[in-house]
Amino acid sequence: IMGWWDSAWKTLAEDWVYGWLGPQQVRSSFPTGAVEANASYLNIFLKSARVVDVRKGLTTFYGVVHSFMKLPHRSLGTAEFNVVTTPDDLKNVDARVDRVVQVNQRLLGPTPYVGGDLEIEVGLFSVPSSDLAAPYLSLLKSLSNAAGVSFMTSALPFAGPILEGVKLLTGGNGTTLEIGLSMTEPAPRQGYCVVMRAPKNAVPVSNLKLDPSDFRLLDSKGQPIAQYPYLVLEVQSSSKRDDWFQIPDLAKAYSRVQALYREGNDKDTEAALQMFRRVAKTCNDLLMEDADLLANKVASMYQIVTAAQTGRGVINVPGPAVAVELPDLQKANLYS
Repeated sequence: IMGWWDSAWKTLAEDWVYGWLGPQQVRSSFPTGAVEANASYLNIFLKSARVVDVRKGLTTFYGVVHSFMKLPHRSLGTAEFNVVTTPDDLKNVDARVDRVVQVNQRLLGPTPYVGGDLEIEVGLFSVPSSDLAAPYLSLLKSLSNAAGVSFMTSALPFAGPILEGVKLLTGGNGTTLEIGLSMTEPAPRQGYCVVMRAPKNAVPVSNLKLDPSDFRLLDSKGQPIAQYPYLVLEVQSSSKRDDWFQIPDLAKAYSRVQALYREGNDKDTEAALQMFRRVAKTCNDLLMEDADLLANKVASMYQIVTAAQTGRGVINVPGPAVAVELPDLQKANLYS
């Protein structure tokens, strides 16, 4: 059973509008095609969220978005990513104000897609703004930030505590699931996905358009959808991950190589370099091809630096050896 969906569905079951938008409905850059296994990094964004009529009596509410995503990864296990976000525009939501929030919140990625089922739960909740709600939400948001959505080794330890916290939060009196989505994608595809709390046939997905300026949903006449809450997700893939040098395991292993190199201990430095190679080639946050390439690039960078220091091959000048700094990991230029 995933996340909070089982209990929420039992209490709020109804036929909702759900579907994928076509390129002609978006009027902006549109990712297309399947997410290719073992050759791409998967990214999922929450582009916008809308809430309607959440004030009840004198009680105001916080708008809270929670996502729980699960997919296989290189270790042959399962990675779980949890995000709790409370955008400023969704704090103390008042029913007298239409709230469409351009969130553009990263919910997943970039993470290697190795094939298999991608499981997604995303829910927009209205939570009563009591004295305890604000600090509790802040705690969950801090845990989400610490866990991250792209580094598997960082995210896994936080998945359980965040999920339990969300269950406690959403199980309280007065909390309402405004709109939610639970799906399993055996072969994820790129594009924009919409889920709306409206009668299934009331708003044909084919008539919807996405405003490129703020990602709000528009009807067939170009007018904003006003009467229903909704979420808009974007699924995209890329062949590269720009933050590769920030992967914790890689950064830690390379930092040791740099430290030993600065101490002038060649034997220990080369041993640390071999350790970095093993860490890189087994890194679950990189595609296998990128992992192999990075291991070779760092080895080559080290060879160039040591040759320059001893005056062999690179800096061919007479005299004593010249101290040459070992560059930061980013200088390995993985994709160039």
